[in-house]
Amino acid sequence: MSSIRAGLAIVLVVLAAGGPAVGCIGPQGAVQPCPPCPCENSASGAGSSDATPAAARGDLPVPDPVVPTGPMIWDGGGISNLPTIEPPGSWFVYSDKTGGVKKPPSVEEFTSAIENGAIHTTGKGYTEWGGGIGTNLCGAQMLTPVDGTKYKGIRFKASGSTPMKFLVATVDTMPEFGRCKKCYDHFTVIITNLSAEMKTYELKWSDLKQLGWGDKAKLDTKALVGLNWTSKDAVTWDFTIDDVAFIE
Repeated sequence: MSSIRAGLAIVLVVLAAGGPAVGCIGPQGAVQPCPPCPCENSASGAGSSDATPAAARGDLPVPDPVVPTGPMIWDGGGISNLPTIEPPGSWFVYSDKTGGVKKPPSVEEFTSAIENGAIHTTGKGYTEWGGGIGTNLCGAQMLTPVDGTKYKGIRFKASGSTPMKFLVATVDTMPEFGRCKKCYDHFTVIITNLSAEMKTYELKWSDLKQLGWGDKAKLDTKALVGLNWTSKDAVTWDFTIDDVAFIE
């Protein structure tokens, strides 16, 4: 269990009905960052840190946060999270648009990459920012934050042969809610000590830091939106994730 550091950004979709819908988490500067994603039919193409904030279009409402009924988020049982958060969010795989290859190659094939109850993802040949996997914590049609204030952080098991970014997105770092102009500077950690042996990583809220290129925000643990695990920039990645949970 080590203390580590990285970067994240989230891309959301806005439905014609007017509310922010559950979307895909993607890295800084990505254009159409995560097709195919669970919301690809209405996905916006924005992923830049210079995206226009929602305040310029009329602020969208933020639903009351969902309070988890238990610490466990995902146990490797499928593409959906556990019902400790209702409705549970789902997982996705994504990458930049350059000519690389990844496993799983699409959301539809996500479960085929679950091995012994853990998700194994690999990728190579991407030259823009890379790729990875992620999950929205809550699966409501309208983007809904999760209240993690009674917990100390996030833990998960991981193994692999490459460095990996772990990223946490909140309402305050996303333009859709009009709280930032230079958005997507999410709370991040870079993990550099993965090995063939599956180990538990416990990341307290205080371990998660913005990289500093975006609008400064305080990590609001009552406004958690999503998690993802990505390559460290546009390089090959190979890692496995299991047993994602809040730290009690």
